[in-house]
Amino acid sequence: MSGAGKAKIHPNKEAFIEGVDHILAKWTALSLAVANSWGGPDSEEKRDNMVDEIVEYFDNVVLKKQTPEPTDLEEILLDIMDEDFSIVLEDGSEKEVSKTLVTVYNECRTGDFTTVDKLADERDAREARGDVSSAVQMSRADGDAGVSGSGDEFSGSEEDEDEDGEDEDSDVEMN
Repeated sequence: MSGAGKAKIHPNKEAFIEGVDHILAKWTALSLAVANSWGGPDSEEKRDNMVDEIVEYFDNVVLKKQTPEPTDLEEILLDIMDEDFSIVLEDGSEKEVSKTLVTVYNECRTGDFTTVDKLADERDAREARGDVSSAVQMSRADGDAGVSGSGDEFSGSEEDEDEDGEDEDSDVEMN
């Protein structure tokens, strides 16, 4: 038995980490910050650390047997964007990003990778078109008519929030 190997990550957690990465890659404000090096020369590393910080938040929630709260995540996102990228968000995009993170967490913990798979497919399609560096193009590819400078591709329409027609809160079981 070698001590050099990394501990195996549960498939549900692995999918969640992937989902967090996809969600952040789709977030226009963060994509623009990284593409324009608003966080300095290590902007990409700061973005990767953001994934780790979000996963750590959920790990702590699990350890404390608590329910993840979108408002807590909103504060984390706002703090990171301000401290690491010198961005003060005024568009409310952190609210949609945090809701999506909680939704993906709840799905992944039950073994449902539907949203993660959808996000992966969308990202693959953007990469195939060569759109990975342009948050504006990513937003248009998702069906928005354009970007008004809000920095939030998630706020395009209410329909995007819950495509199955059900109330988002009713989809989540927290036991």
